[in-house]
Amino acid sequence: MTGQTLFALLGASGIAAGFLAGLFGVGGGLVMVPVLLYVFGAVAVPAQHVVALALGTSMAAIVVSATQSAYAHYRRGSASAIEFRRAAPWVMLGVLFGSAIASGTSSRSLLLFVGGFQLVAATLMIADVSKLAVVQLIARHGAALNVLSVAFGGIAAMAGIGGSTLFTPYFKATGMEPKQAVGTSAALGLPVSLAGAIGYAWAGRHVHISDWAVGFVYVPALLALVAGAFVTVRVGVALAHRLPGRALSTCFGLFLCANGGHLLLRAVG
Repeated sequence: MTGQTLFALLGASGIAAGFLAGLFGVGGGLVMVPVLLYVFGAVAVPAQHVVALALGTSMAAIVVSATQSAYAHYRRGSASAIEFRRAAPWVMLGVLFGSAIASGTSSRSLLLFVGGFQLVAATLMIADVSKLAVVQLIARHGAALNVLSVAFGGIAAMAGIGGSTLFTPYFKATGMEPKQAVGTSAALGLPVSLAGAIGYAWAGRHVHISDWAVGFVYVPALLALVAGAFVTVRVGVALAHRLPGRALSTCFGLFLCANGGHLLLRAVG
């Protein structure tokens, strides 16, 4: 794979990820991680580090798209500053734990986790679990946000995502208006991605993958993804406030089903 082809593929992924970040309130990792897995698997990256490098690079790239998405939702009044301040410290703690665990886990096990999570994310996209009585009961418990923020942060770090896929159903289950749930979840993608990028860079500090890598963050891929996402995230936010999100969520969920299934087959194959 030539350098030009690599940059073009990563840039295209960044364009799609930025758009989806604004549209669905996700950080884009659900799109970027599979692409990075393919790219790093096709070039001279040691097999045992491919998944960790994809997760770390994805988290670093999400910092930019999450910042743009969070700011755009905040300007539109669709993010709760109170809930953000409550959740941010706990979710960062969870991310640091998750990145430490992921860096010591085998690539096959991580790939199984990522593939399985994509199927879980698809379920969350297609089925509105926030309407389930048991989910609402848990979500409205006083300590739920702190405990779930740690858990969601750990899961996000091991899946290479911003965590909005998990936080949005939670906030909706608490009774928060859907657009504000999306916006608040998007804002939390910033502390998640910052902690994740730092965690993976630190975890891989003793691993030499490339002169262009900082731990488990590959800088050329990061720049290509960021360049692609830069111009599209606000377009996604604008459309999120105009289009019916249900049909779009279903389509994205079906994409995740196909992609998660492919990753699981790759892991067991």
